[in-house]
Amino acid sequence: MNVRARRRAQSVLAGLGALLAVFVMPGQAHAALGPWNLEGTGAGVAGAHAWGTLTLGTNGRYYLAANIKDTAADGHGARLEVMAYYNDGWSDRYENLNATGNQATNSFTWNYAPDLNYIDARECLTEQGAEYRCATSWHVIHRVNP
Repeated sequence: MNVRARRRAQSVLAGLGALLAVFVMPGQAHAALGPWNLEGTGAGVAGAHAWGTLTLGTNGRYYLAANIKDTAADGHGARLEVMAYYNDGWSDRYENLNATGNQATNSFTWNYAPDLNYIDARECLTEQGAEYRCATSWHVIHRVNP
């Protein structure tokens, strides 16, 4: 094969590789399975810290292991709020998890049906168990269909 033909073949292969990456590989914008942390995302508030992992079970269900920690001796509790949205376009599911008392931590695992579209989360502070102040934005923990 001459040099010119070899370069053409390399260009074609590189182009096919790039095309394959665009159509097959998941986009950078959607969050992946695995660990998540709301610290530094804009969905956090001072006095609370939420983190966990998201896994996909062999049964096709998603498992969100979540932790919330009250990180301040300010008289407010900490809350993690989670919203899950499904592919039908109108079903959603709200969950929350609270921890009250400086350095108190609470953990829970929720599971979601295989037709999950995405999960959002944010941190809040509570006062006597009721919502007091929440982060103004939500963070996408996982998006199945970007």
